Amino acid sequence: MDKREKIAVDLGYGDTKVCTEKGCFKFPSAVEWLGESISDFGGGEDDIFLFNGKEYRVGEKAAKPVSTRSFGFLVNYAPLLVYAAIKRAGIDPDRPVDLVVGLSIANWGDRDRFLKSIETICIDNVILRPQITLMAQGQGVFIDYEGDKGGLVCVCDIGFNTFDFLVFDNKTPDKKLSFATDQGANMIITRIQSLIQKRYNHPISEQEAKTIFVDGGFRNFGEWVDLGDMIRELKSEYSKFILSELRSRRNDTLRRADKVIFSGGGAWFLADTDLPGNVVFSGKPYEFANVRGYYRG
Repeated sequence: MDKREKIAVDLGYGDTKVCTEKGCFKFPSAVEWLGESISDFGGGEDDIFLFNGKEYRVGEKAAKPVSTRSFGFLVNYAPLLVYAAIKRAGIDPDRPVDLVVGLSIANWGDRDRFLKSIETICIDNVILRPQITLMAQGQGVFIDYEGDKGGLVCVCDIGFNTFDFLVFDNKTPDKKLSFATDQGANMIITRIQSLIQKRYNHPISEQEAKTIFVDGGFRNFGEWVDLGDMIRELKSEYSKFILSELRSRRNDTLRRADKVIFSGGGAWFLADTDLPGNVVFSGKPYEFANVRGYYRG
C-alpha cells in the first residue's frame, strides 16, 4: 500500500500557507480565469490548471485575479488552492493524502459546505479524495505555541480577511468567549487601494495593493513612489484599532488571562507596540503558526 502523504494547508484570503514534513512555504491566494479550455489538459505550465472545463492561473503570476474578499471565494476555489499546494509541495496527487485545513469560526456554521467543496478534487483530470481534518483558525496557533499553555489562554489570530479571538481554559476551547470578525489586515490593503486611486488615478487590485504594502511603494511611469510613511501610519492605526476592538469586546477576559498569544500576518503590526504584560507572540514567522499547528496536530 502506498505511504500516505500528510499536508497542512491554511487557505488565507491573502496567502495560502502550506506545511509538510519538508517545511513551510506560502503563495498568493490569487486565482485568474484564463478562459474555456480547448483541450482535456492544463496549460502545460506549473501554475495553470484545468478545473471545471476552464483554465486558471494560480499564484504569483495571476495578473487579474478574482476578488478574495468573500467566503464564497474559499468555497469556489479551495480545490484549486489545495491542489496547487499539493503540487508545489512535490506530493504526487495520485497517492493517498491526509489533508489538514482550517476555517475561521466566523464561517464555522458553513463548514459542511466548505468541506464538501474539497472532499473530491478534480483538477487536470486527476481525481483526489483526501482524508480531511478540519481545525478552527487559531487552534493551530495554540498547538504551535511552545510555552506554558495552562490556565486561561487567549489567541488573537490576525489574518488578511479575518480576525479570530479564541479562548482556551485549561487547554479546552471556550466557545462562549471566542469570536471572529472580518476586520483583518485587508483594512490596510483597501485603504492603500483607495489612496492610490485618489492620488494617482490608478485603480489597482487587492494583490497589487498587497505587493505595494510589502515593497513600501510602486513604480509610476518609471518613477519610484515611496509610500513608506503612509504605510507606517496605516500600520499604527490598525494596531490601535485591534487593541481597542479587543478591549471593547473582551476586556475582562484579557485582564484575567494568564497569556494572550498574538499571531497571524497581522501580528507583525503589533510587534513593536506597547502591549499589556500578559501578551506574548507565536513563533516566527507569525503567519505560519496556524499551519505549523495544523500539521503537528
